[in-house]
Amino acid sequence: MIGRPFTRAMNAGSGLSRRAGMGRPAGACLHLRTAALPSVCYTPAMPDLQALLAQHRADALRHCYRMMGCYADAEDLTQDTLLGAWEAQESWRGQGPFRSWLLAIATNTCLQALDRHPPVLLPQLERPPAPPGTPLEELESSRWITPAPDARLFPNAHQTPERRETVALAFLAMLQRLPAQQRAALLLEDVVGMSADEIAATLDLTLPAVNSALQRAREAMGAYSPPPLLPDDPPPEVLREYVRAWEERDLDRLTALLREGVILAMPPRAVWFRGRDAAAQLFQSPRFQEFWASGLRIGLTRANGLPALGFYAGLTEGNLHSIGVTRFEGGQVAEMTVFIGPHFLAGFDLLGSGRLLDPSLA
Repeated sequence: MIGRPFTRAMNAGSGLSRRAGMGRPAGACLHLRTAALPSVCYTPAMPDLQALLAQHRADALRHCYRMMGCYADAEDLTQDTLLGAWEAQESWRGQGPFRSWLLAIATNTCLQALDRHPPVLLPQLERPPAPPGTPLEELESSRWITPAPDARLFPNAHQTPERRETVALAFLAMLQRLPAQQRAALLLEDVVGMSADEIAATLDLTLPAVNSALQRAREAMGAYSPPPLLPDDPPPEVLREYVRAWEERDLDRLTALLREGVILAMPPRAVWFRGRDAAAQLFQSPRFQEFWASGLRIGLTRANGLPALGFYAGLTEGNLHSIGVTRFEGGQVAEMTVFIGPHFLAGFDLLGSGRLLDPSLA
């Protein structure tokens, strides 16, 4: 049986303004940009809504991030979802799971945004590896997936039923290849846990259309449905050694920590490299040496379910330059995707000078 919360929530995100305050009921206020979780000023008619929205905000953020592939867009659309939930609160009234009702609103909010949002990409899934020495072609930053901090996606990891693999970069990149409704249907069933009937109500589709969309999505995703398990983190001493190699400009130590077939990608650069020798040649290039010579400091954090390095350019008062999401296998680096420039750094906040604001590492 399809519950009223799903049928009424389908259009709850329609026409939302990104300017807080428009279209809110009298007596309601939504604080959208605070240092902590956004909070809702609520009326006695719905005394539990503030706590429920705060509890499930990260659920909505992860869902929007999977749908969009861009963390900054996901944050904006999460705010729109909270506003849509406030405006549609009469359609819930405690009927059915609140999380599913909220993510139905988030789904339709994202689908509207995707009408004007081209799919984002990951270099290593778009073209073959470049030969060593290939010029670093750069494309618009908006064409690429952006990383997301685990501290924002999983603020209460022990209470989160979703696996970190569902925000892995390769899984996100494969999702972006799907048509928007197929993407939504796959996520709603495999990650959110909705029934086919609930998905049909959320997407305004017939049940056969939902089943067809799911079948086509799974065929397109191949080995990424469900997403493959992420490897275990490396031993702490390996991670410390890797950081020291970068900070001390020790090329021999650094390349020794790379697997023979290591993958190195650097969005917004469109080219990527495979192999320890290709990576070493890049690190010795004049352009890279100039950057490295200015001095690097490393801030450790986590992004997309993996260890990540925050690269700060300059030994004093350096600015966050890039985030390197790093996959280790067998104590060596198997893949490193370094996202370079301000477009990719949303959510990776600075604390003072040269540290990442990451509560899990405080």
